[in-house]
This record gives sequence, C-alpha cells and structure tokens, in this order.
Amino acid sequence: MRSVPARSDLYTRQRGFFAQVYESGSPTPWPSTEPTPAVGRLAHLLKRDKGGGRVLDLGCGEGRHTLLFAKAGLFTVGLDYLAAPLKTLAQRAQTKRLTPRIRLLLGDALMPPLKPGSFDALVDSGVFHHLKKADWPIYFDRVLGLVKPGGYFHLTVFSTRFKHYPGERRTRNWYVHRHHYDRFFVKRDFAEIFHRWCEILAIEEEREGLNGFFHVLMRTHPSAIRRTDHRYSC
Repeated sequence: MRSVPARSDLYTRQRGFFAQVYESGSPTPWPSTEPTPAVGRLAHLLKRDKGGGRVLDLGCGEGRHTLLFAKAGLFTVGLDYLAAPLKTLAQRAQTKRLTPRIRLLLGDALMPPLKPGSFDALVDSGVFHHLKKADWPIYFDRVLGLVKPGGYFHLTVFSTRFKHYPGERRTRNWYVHRHHYDRFFVKRDFAEIFHRWCEILAIEEEREGLNGFFHVLMRTHPSAIRRTDHRYSC
C-alpha cells in the first residue's frame, strides 16, 4: 500500500480555490443542485438489484447526489474536505427531511475515515480528475477499497472536449487553471486505468457548449478489494 503523500503547494492552492468559490456566496461554476442523470440511473439500479444499500458520495460538495440517493431510500455518506458546502448540504437535508439517511464527514478523499468494503456504491463526480497521476495508486487502495466486492463505482471526469473558455488550446492531457489541476480523458483511458480494479459497464459522453464529460459506470472485481489498516469511523 502506498502512503498518502504530503500535500503539495498545488493541492493547497487548489483547495483554496474551491474554498473561495463556496465561501463567496455566489453560484458555483459547476452544478450544485441538479443531479447528473446517469447518477440517477445508478440510484434506480441499486434499488432494483440490491433493494437498497450504502452509498459514498466522494467530494460531495453541496450534495446534489447525496440528496438524490437519500431521497431514493439509500443511506448515504457525503465526504468533502471543505466545511462550507457541507453546511449547505446539512441545511438542505434538514429542509427535505432526509437527515436520518445521511451522514456528513469532513475529511480528505485520499484519507477517508471509513471502513474498507463497507459501501455498495461509490460516486465520484469531480475528485479523480483533480488528482495528479502519481496519486492514483493511493486512490485505488484507499478509495476503491471502500466498495464491497461486486459493488458499483460511478465516475464523472472531464473529457478532452472540455474547454475552460472559447478557443482554449492544450498540448497535453492535464492543465493548471486558476490554481487547480485538471486532467482530461478519452474513452479508451478508463479500461486502461481501472482494469485491475473494475469491470466497465457503461460509458456515456456528455457534451454541451464548452462542457465535455465522461460518465462511467463500473463494478469492482472481487479480487480488487484491498484491506487497509488506517483508522475509520464509519
């Protein structure tokens, strides 16, 4: 198992960027209320195949997917490393009377205070594409290891068609923009990156204006689950 690296200056600046956006009180430049349709289909799949279950919403932000799963009757843990969006999520959950089905945790995605193999599904809608490639093995060990054998993993990441502004040109598949690291993917990347850990079930590409995303549904291999010895609280 790889140890978690010391946080680089880049990650520190990246965290500061997200904190500033949430604390500004202005609308976020990314979706914060409407769930991704592909994630909604996962909620129905879990209800159909497993009759319920436990879901981890990694980097949950203000909770558009946490609330979606809780509303579907699934116990959901929302994990984020910033307090401001979690506070908003807690208020929304209370308003919708979903608090009993939700647990919110403040913590680092690469050091999740959670029990390995304790979730039926993991949803990552914007964490992985902000991680440098050198940190991927830690993600595989400590994040994918939270999913039960045969559990679901839904990943949303930038595609190479994503543009920060009209006419943007890039010469590589990663870019530092406004103090945060973005990585961009093509369809064939997912089997290459995740084949040791997951079976690819579906890949959808979303394109609208400057936005370009992949929504990838995977199922973990039984042999992919690695038990770790870090402390956990849930």
